[in-house]
Amino acid sequence: GCFVTPNSFGDPHPAFKPRVSHVSEPDHLVVFHRMDGAFVGSIRIAQMKGHTSAMFPFSTRVMSELAYGKDGEPGRVPGIAEIPGIAAFPGGVPIMTADGSQVGAVGVSGATGDQDEECANVGIAAISDMLE
Repeated sequence: GCFVTPNSFGDPHPAFKPRVSHVSEPDHLVVFHRMDGAFVGSIRIAQMKGHTSAMFPFSTRVMSELAYGKDGEPGRVPGIAEIPGIAAFPGGVPIMTADGSQVGAVGVSGATGDQDEECANVGIAAISDMLE
């Protein structure tokens, strides 16, 4: 498996203290890292984001767009956000191999959704050579 920590991402903002969750299958947490001083409530959120992206081959941003819509258009699957355990906001990203196989997901919480998603993508990029 892959091991990603917040140190892999740098520190984009002094107040940004991410929680990073790596999930290999929807209910199989592989690694979790919480930075000192991070909000305890974000633990579950990071895990939900990782769990959601491990169940589906797309990011939780896409899940958000399916539920709530994008660019003024309504969501195509509005009820999906009501399913227990589904995170419909950015910060969960699937881990895909070069041939398109999904091998897990990363969920990040602790900043804005955009920053969480960026953090997850940077972490996945850091291990991209392992995904070829």
